[in-house]
Amino acid sequence: MQYRARSSAFAAVVLASLLLQLCFLQSAAAASDAADSAAARHKLFLWRVTGGNGAIYLLGSIHVGRADLYPLPKEIEHLFDTSDYLVEETDFSKADPGQLRRAWIRSALYPSGDRLENHVSDKTIAALADYVRSIGRPDIPISLAKPWFWATLIHGWELPAYGVSGQRGIDRHFMGEAIALHKPIIPLEPVGLHIDLPSRMYSSLSDAAQEKILLDAINESRDYARRIDPLFEAWKNGDVEKMKKLINSGLQDAELQSFQDQLIYKRNADMAQQLETYMATEKKYFVVVGAGHLVGDRSILTLLQAKRYQIDQLVVRERAN
Repeated sequence: MQYRARSSAFAAVVLASLLLQLCFLQSAAAASDAADSAAARHKLFLWRVTGGNGAIYLLGSIHVGRADLYPLPKEIEHLFDTSDYLVEETDFSKADPGQLRRAWIRSALYPSGDRLENHVSDKTIAALADYVRSIGRPDIPISLAKPWFWATLIHGWELPAYGVSGQRGIDRHFMGEAIALHKPIIPLEPVGLHIDLPSRMYSSLSDAAQEKILLDAINESRDYARRIDPLFEAWKNGDVEKMKKLINSGLQDAELQSFQDQLIYKRNADMAQQLETYMATEKKYFVVVGAGHLVGDRSILTLLQAKRYQIDQLVVRERAN
């Protein structure tokens, strides 16, 4: 319960920036006869990485979830249970939720003398004002904060209506289990990086690009949670190509591709380097990162494979409905 309270304060931060990230699994189930055909096997959203002294299991996370994601396949839970360490992008469990919230809000506010009206059109201001009135929050001072902040809040406000919550994210699920079991948790990145990430990433975009992000959030607000359904399905089916298309959709613009480079690819190189040091130990690591870090030709897995580690996507026997 303590972890839930702390992580809820940070749920909105994770939503906008990290929903781009997901991944995939497979669990080893050897075929014993001809009846065990490919059609009878089910891909997971997980990889096994071997080739050093130890082993790493890389599980892709959807950072938000619904109740129907659970229980997770028992093969995934078994690999977690039998691992020596849980490794996640960061560890919010020991952070003060009030400090996290205040730091996040500070990063979203314009400096004195500046305001939202200086960066977006009157039409967008009116659309945002109409939206906050429609959800019963007409007194919110919308002029004080940057477009990415409002886009993030809109996503966070809309998701619960569809039973979607950051508390049900796969990374949070395993963080909670690790805390309950006193399993050591290793963060790949400091909490401070994740506090600064939305502001740093979105502020690198032009006013026009940021305005588009805000307008899209407003215009698609009533349908936003339903648009996440394909992500859930791709994860459940271990469909890597579908996941890659979903994550990369809308990134044709060169400016947004640069945003993706900073949000995903540059961090991939740092994470892969850290994971390589774990491979030198005789331990077993269960690693949970956003799926966006595990798909495409610049993924963590591709980087590790280039270092000649063995990468195996795991599968399980298809279970009856």
